[in-house]
Amino acid sequence: MKLIPEWEAHDKCLMAWPCNKNLYNEIIKDARLEMAHLANCISDEETVYMYCNKEDYNECKNYINNQKINIIQLELDDSWMRDIAPIFIKEDNELKCINFNFNGYGKYPNYFNDNKVGEYISNQFSITSYLNDLTLEGGAITYDEYGNLFTTESVLLNPNRNNPEKAKIEQTLTSLFDLNSIIWIPEGLKDDDTDGHIDNILCPIGNRKYLIAKSYDLDDLNSNNLTKIKSIILSNLSSIDSNIELIDIPLPSKIVVNDKKLIASYINFYFSKRKIFVPKFNVKEDEMVYDIFKDIFKDKKIEMIETSHINYGGGNIHCVTMNVPKNVS
Repeated sequence: MKLIPEWEAHDKCLMAWPCNKNLYNEIIKDARLEMAHLANCISDEETVYMYCNKEDYNECKNYINNQKINIIQLELDDSWMRDIAPIFIKEDNELKCINFNFNGYGKYPNYFNDNKVGEYISNQFSITSYLNDLTLEGGAITYDEYGNLFTTESVLLNPNRNNPEKAKIEQTLTSLFDLNSIIWIPEGLKDDDTDGHIDNILCPIGNRKYLIAKSYDLDDLNSNNLTKIKSIILSNLSSIDSNIELIDIPLPSKIVVNDKKLIASYINFYFSKRKIFVPKFNVKEDEMVYDIFKDIFKDKKIEMIETSHINYGGGNIHCVTMNVPKNVS
């Protein structure tokens, strides 16, 4: 079974309507407006399926108002589709998927509905699926086309997720996926609600290139941490291939929404056929990041989308989307 890099051709994009009022409080309307705008933008590139609770269906339909987006009623606890959707794989030239266990990041009580979403999706699209009892969210791993998988110890080895025995988890992952190596990062961004998902700090983009978060604020607790992470990745990848390139992507300046400091990253973006959808925070780094992405992805249009209110809930564009690869033999 082979993991499929995110930049390969997509068949559709899966999303979930913000429904956790306890998480978003009085700004849930703003988060929903941003989610609707993001869905509409992605729908110009690929088919979008938006899942929403029954009681939110009419509002969701009114906010989106787009015939190209399929709105599906499904009981949800939250809106982090990346973490609750299946992990798509290629086996015997066929698109299949694995449904892992989801336990609300080991800390949030309401996750029963979200833990059933993967099974619903695989049945909806008639995709052969395998069940695995490893607790693993989609945002907890990233991978390149060479069989290198990256993850953080602070998530996968956390006792609130799994039995923290690295050898057993490595055995599970290598038995499932055709891997060349597993590269362990000690932790992700400080104070990340997920305990440090990898998709806020690293993204392979193909052809031996990797985007990595960097903090230029020496007072930021992430500054030294990200420098160490870069060294770990460079050391591990260089032992496999000397022709790799790590590209620094600055973290945004301090962002506060509704008196809450956001844990935010431009790395949390979404690939599509012709565009790259990147978070926009209305800070000075926005323009710099736009120029970096434009230089990297010369064959794509860079579209920056305001998502600070979505980010208030703990994630961003990558977290609220899941790409379904094309079933190409």
